[in-house]
Amino acid sequence: MSEAAAVARMVRLTREARRWTQLDLADAAGVSQGFVSKVEKGLLPLTTEYLDAVAEALAVPTNLLRATGPIGGVEVTCLHHRRRSSAMSVATMRAVEGLTQLTRLSVDSLSAGVDDSSPKSRVLGRMPLTEYGNPAAVAAAIRCAWEIPAGPVDDLVKLLESAGVRVMRRDLGTAAQDAVSTWLPGQRPLILLNRDLPPDRERFTLAHEVGHLLMHELPTDDQEKEANRFAGEFLAPADALEPLLRGLTVRQFTKLAELKMTWKVSMAMLIQRAADLECISASQFKSFRIRLNQYGWSQREPGDLPAETPRHVAGLISAQLDRHGQDIDAVAGVALMLPEPFRRHYMPLVVDESTPVVVRS
Repeated sequence: MSEAAAVARMVRLTREARRWTQLDLADAAGVSQGFVSKVEKGLLPLTTEYLDAVAEALAVPTNLLRATGPIGGVEVTCLHHRRRSSAMSVATMRAVEGLTQLTRLSVDSLSAGVDDSSPKSRVLGRMPLTEYGNPAAVAAAIRCAWEIPAGPVDDLVKLLESAGVRVMRRDLGTAAQDAVSTWLPGQRPLILLNRDLPPDRERFTLAHEVGHLLMHELPTDDQEKEANRFAGEFLAPADALEPLLRGLTVRQFTKLAELKMTWKVSMAMLIQRAADLECISASQFKSFRIRLNQYGWSQREPGDLPAETPRHVAGLISAQLDRHGQDIDAVAGVALMLPEPFRRHYMPLVVDESTPVVVRS
């Protein structure tokens, strides 16, 4: 890829991540909108002077705008309340995609020169529905492959990181999206979670995204429903859960609350599983949903589950700090970021001495 093409791609991606129009960037950089347009089309190479001006306007180092690493589309997303993508504006969708790709570039760069391997016993690979037949079968197969004991999944974040999945939390700038996942050939998958999700919703969202990573290389009309079915079976297999939900009535929210704490999933998910497994009728399901709304539990339920902490990226940062003599500014440069945003978004991940340090190669 030529430098002009790389710069064109990265200028557009970074601009969109900031939710800026071409005119916004032009005003900030002291150039015309037509100039920005030509740059983003690859028709006009940026000289050093203009490259510096655009980078300063976007608050990124110039080497980010010269990055030539692979950039793919965000293959799959998990929308808040499983909304259709049309619930978000095009600008918001592009901003989320831009943030995801910039985060992936930073994390990939932080892994350079450190041991980023994962246990051989847990490997994440594509498991297409054409081979396995349905999402429940995929969920059962991956639980078996990863030797997950019968019953609840304990620490889902730890499990995924042990299988090579990178998990990070960022403010996605919209309540309409819970997470984004991306997986380029030859690279580790990344799941970017919207910050401040309740733990029960976050666990379901993570499982949902894993379903996408396993089953969906390209978007499909049914991918959200399929990922939901995968998540339900992965977190709460039917064989174990169905006997506990059989005969459930709308007056048994105490039982649902107890099951929530045992299985570490929301009451809303348990109600959905009860419907999917035909433990309750369609009318009962509707009554349950009405009751959740009446109690004000549609957004956040009672019963706090323990939060799960991603450790992998924190370990990469710790290793890079060790390599660079605890020079945060130098590590920010490794991450293709300026020091201030790196300190704001990445340094809080390194919060205690229990964070495992990744050994240098």
